[in-house]
Amino acid sequence: MTTLHRVVASLLMVGVFVTSTGAPAGAAPRQDTEPAARVLVFSIPGVTWADLRDHNLPTLARLLDGSALAGLAPRSVAPRSGPGDAYLTISGGSRAATVRPIDGQVLALDETSSGSDAGDIYARRTGSSADGPFVSLAWPSLLRANANEPFDTEIGALSDALQSEGRHVAAIGNADGLDGLGDSYERQAGLALADPTGIVPAGALGKNLLADDASQPFGVRLDPSVVVEQFRAEWDASSASGGVVLIEASDLARTLRYRPFVDDDRYLTLWDEALAQSDALLGQVLTSVDLDRDTVLLVAPYNGLGDRDLTAVALHRPDHGAGYLRSASTQRTGFLTLVDIAPTILAAADVARPAAMEGRPAVSEPSSEELTERVDRLIRNNDASRFREQLLTPTTTVIVLVFASVLALTIAAHVNRWGSRSRRIIAFVALINLSMLPASYLVRALPLERIGIGFSWMALLVVSVLAPTASHLVARRFGATPTATRAPLMAVLALMAIVLIGDVVTGSNLSLSAAFGYSATGNSRLYGISNYSYGQLAAATCLLAAWFAAIVPGRRGQFGGLAVMVTTLVVLGVPIWGSDVGGVLAFTPAVAAYWVRITGRRIQWRTIALGGGATIAAIVTFGLLDLTRAPDSRGHLGRLFERIGDEGVTPLVSIAERKLVANLQVSTSSLWVLAIPLGLAFWVFLRRYPDRPASAVAASFPPLSAGLAAVGVAALLGSALNDSGAIIGGIMAMVVATSLAVLLLAGPPPSAEVRDQGPQPR
Repeated sequence: MTTLHRVVASLLMVGVFVTSTGAPAGAAPRQDTEPAARVLVFSIPGVTWADLRDHNLPTLARLLDGSALAGLAPRSVAPRSGPGDAYLTISGGSRAATVRPIDGQVLALDETSSGSDAGDIYARRTGSSADGPFVSLAWPSLLRANANEPFDTEIGALSDALQSEGRHVAAIGNADGLDGLGDSYERQAGLALADPTGIVPAGALGKNLLADDASQPFGVRLDPSVVVEQFRAEWDASSASGGVVLIEASDLARTLRYRPFVDDDRYLTLWDEALAQSDALLGQVLTSVDLDRDTVLLVAPYNGLGDRDLTAVALHRPDHGAGYLRSASTQRTGFLTLVDIAPTILAAADVARPAAMEGRPAVSEPSSEELTERVDRLIRNNDASRFREQLLTPTTTVIVLVFASVLALTIAAHVNRWGSRSRRIIAFVALINLSMLPASYLVRALPLERIGIGFSWMALLVVSVLAPTASHLVARRFGATPTATRAPLMAVLALMAIVLIGDVVTGSNLSLSAAFGYSATGNSRLYGISNYSYGQLAAATCLLAAWFAAIVPGRRGQFGGLAVMVTTLVVLGVPIWGSDVGGVLAFTPAVAAYWVRITGRRIQWRTIALGGGATIAAIVTFGLLDLTRAPDSRGHLGRLFERIGDEGVTPLVSIAERKLVANLQVSTSSLWVLAIPLGLAFWVFLRRYPDRPASAVAASFPPLSAGLAAVGVAALLGSALNDSGAIIGGIMAMVVATSLAVLLLAGPPPSAEVRDQGPQPR
């Protein structure tokens, strides 16, 4: 044997010796690994940041001091979720529907309901035997309810993703209670961690969690000693593999349900007690949690009946400090939406998010602010959103009513040949009304929710008057030229476009909680160009492009108008700015229509095909641009491209269906819809009245026809492709018809001879 062979043989013998003596038989080799990730989800139904500010809750305060915070929009399929759809939305990571009042029937297999064991009922309804301790008896109905919704929500996806990676999953909570005969099952918390078959893998959801207490809602409350004992068992079970344990502070849920049975003072007393009990429960639970290693997610998944406030959500992670939360869904610091909860849990548990989940994980943005400052900021965000909801309907009503009055007075002035002074007054009122649209964004620079509704309206009126007044004063210096007479109108339209474009490229700060912007308590999207904003921007841009072509002669004017249109298209599509998919789909053909008409060409099938190709190219370009961003920062177009890459065209079909349903619902519920028939009636008057007023306007403003053609395309497609439906058409009808009224009033009144000639040849 050579020396080399002896060395190799010796090493092999040493290896065998170490292997045989270094560990007991059958034991795995010792490895130095990181502890498995564990996540505690503590659910506090109905709790807002105002609740946490106004109550002495020491445990929550200590936890929140080192946490990242946000206001949560508790949206499911409905604008405001209840217990069932809230926990199902967490379960699926996408908006979910529920079936009340059976969604709380999550029972242990041996619990009896209607004379049968729950396990037997489950087997009858599903055709399968349960292999877990708790089952949702309503699961087949819940699956059917969500199959009928256009969100492709896969309820049970959260639990399935966790268990597929070997994570322990458990739910603890029981909100049962009834002042009357019969059984009460309010265990919707179990739905959050039910698997795709409706089985809750582990936890405690039975009546053993409850203690009798005649002073509490429905005469029962959680027994904290039992809850803590159950939690420690599940927490220990997840120590090796990692996992997620959800605890519902069910006394809060029970108190919310008890609200209709008591007066306001008694309810507030019970609510105070439930908050204190929940804080004490959390304190006992946290004694088993290592905050230097484990993650705690505090979430209020739904409001009480009739409440519309943002609820509280906070994330305490070892690798995150104090600050605020945001997600790709909201693109807003300090805001999350309910669909983000499941991806956030998965990220904390180090488990990949299923592609079908609509939500995105929350990320932390550090802040040096004290806890009281951060909480106050979140309360102000909520107050501003609620105030916006108070402004939307009355502002819309005033604008539409004044719009109708302006059109009626314009017709009367033209038919009866009113003098120039009356015509100027009507035109000035029309411009003020038009200015209210951009003014509604500008006044958001003021703390409207604090100055009150009266001062808010005063500020809106003052800003609305300034633009037409200033433009009139400037225009008077240039005499009665066509350019000067159109200048006040174009100044207001330019203000409309500049405010919206300037706002969106600087972060859409004015749009947040503006009357025609976004409301965190009312909208599912909080960034980019809103549908209200699209209607204003598209209409203003088309008319401004025509005006540019009118004041700059020849090809320079045509290309200048095209540049105005293309600039708006870019702002609409760039992911970090407008991120408006529907706007790009609608406005790209409008750009093509403008160019065809301004250059004197006719619209042919080839032209339509080229416009369609340009639209597809624009969407693909902006979508690919969004995909270059980090996954947790992508807007909804980039996320759509992600899903199409994983699932094919199914997500695209679902989104189209969802937008159609929302379109039909909104199109019958907004006063803006009335602006469409008003605008069409005024257009018929302009075209059909004996002296053909439209011809006179066109003669003094030849490029206007190209702008109107572009507006028509942008309005028709915008109304069809966006989920705000006819609201977009109504806004654009108001902007265009008001502009035409001002242009008509700027000209001389018709002579009696022309008025009485009767129908003229076209």
